Amino acid sequence: MDSSTGLTGRQRDSLERIRRREDAAFHARVPKSLALDARARRLMPGGVPMSWMTAFYRTPTLWVSHGSGASFTDVDGNSYLDFNVGDMSTVLGYAHPRLTEVIAAQAARGVQMFLPVEPALAVCEQLRLRFGLSQWQFTLSASTANTEALRVSRVATGRPGLLLLDGKYHGQLQETLWADEGAGAVVPEATGLGTPPDDLAVVDFNDLDAAERVLRARRTAAVLVEGVLTNCGTVLPDDGFLPGLRALCSRYGTLLVVDETHTQFDLYGGVVAHYGIAPDLVTGGKGIGGGVPIGAWGMTEELAALVGSQLGDETGATVGIALGGTLFANALSLACTEVVLSELMTPAEHDRIARLGGRLADGIETAARAHQLPWRAHRFGARSGYCPGPELPRNAREAHRDFDPLFSDTRRVYFANRGVWEAISSAGPHAGFAHDEADIDTYLGLLDDLLDEMCG
Repeated sequence: MDSSTGLTGRQRDSLERIRRREDAAFHARVPKSLALDARARRLMPGGVPMSWMTAFYRTPTLWVSHGSGASFTDVDGNSYLDFNVGDMSTVLGYAHPRLTEVIAAQAARGVQMFLPVEPALAVCEQLRLRFGLSQWQFTLSASTANTEALRVSRVATGRPGLLLLDGKYHGQLQETLWADEGAGAVVPEATGLGTPPDDLAVVDFNDLDAAERVLRARRTAAVLVEGVLTNCGTVLPDDGFLPGLRALCSRYGTLLVVDETHTQFDLYGGVVAHYGIAPDLVTGGKGIGGGVPIGAWGMTEELAALVGSQLGDETGATVGIALGGTLFANALSLACTEVVLSELMTPAEHDRIARLGGRLADGIETAARAHQLPWRAHRFGARSGYCPGPELPRNAREAHRDFDPLFSDTRRVYFANRGVWEAISSAGPHAGFAHDEADIDTYLGLLDDLLDEMCG
């Protein structure tokens, strides 16, 4: 028996057999996607316009025709109920009629102005209601929102350093793509990064003592934290961890930056509201524009005053903080985000999909028990996932130990061949705003079928 997953050798053999069969079936279902892939490889590295579109999958690249509600359809006419929700970018669903209306209306007025548009005010107010910060700026991605929040942190504190929590993901930033190597050293998580930034440290999630050892040197500008880790399954904070981190930041003059890029869709107000944390800055983006690109970062009044006092001009006569971009805060992204946050992602809707997420997690655990598997389900609001063991992880090392690529990859291709698009392997199935109870039941029915065959 595999000690990490509780699977017997026979069960793993069954998964290998299922995987081979399902891979062959997947290839047979997508001839047009395969043909497009062959053409695309002459034009784009890996045959895709963005590397993640192939790097995150062990099946051939699926080319998409259109989407509606909770489902999308590939170029071969196969429809998929989507539980990956675009890694939170399509959590609203596809082609929402209200959003489509807003896009058309704004396109008729102009999608880019390079000057303020009134929807920005409503978006700031909606974000304040969620996270308690009244001052906001906008970018085109959460990655860039993190970049700008860190720049402000360095200016505000006069310090160079950054503290990260292992297992995090904050975007493709040179500053954050580093992991703990032990003994205070860090290693790159990708190539092309050069040398680590000055005074960068990475410690285990849920380890306040390790965080304090870094912060007491008073060289750290900011702690950038996902209050719930979401890129290695789901890892919840221990009782007292986030309040303790807040207290340490206050004690040592470090700013606390909470990255809500994923968790803002798990519960209304995300980690900040759920755990009652008072951050100095909040960052986010992804699906708040309904799929239209946008990033956002909020700050305290004190930090807003600093930013307002250091606005550079185009002549270079006044040197300001390195912020902004030509297409940031464009009219289209703000118009869409106003409607998404004020009309579509309401507190009631958040509560509804959190219940769906609980139904999903309960169903995963019920299916595991029915097949004598010692598994748990990850759960945080609308987010769920698989923990193939009796104890939920407390940090990234424990989460990675539990990961089973064979089960994950087999489940994904098995589900795809039956009309369900499963989450990428580092995440887990997520209830979106277009899902309903019948969709959850469809997912759980397929899981039960797979476990029947694996364990039979």
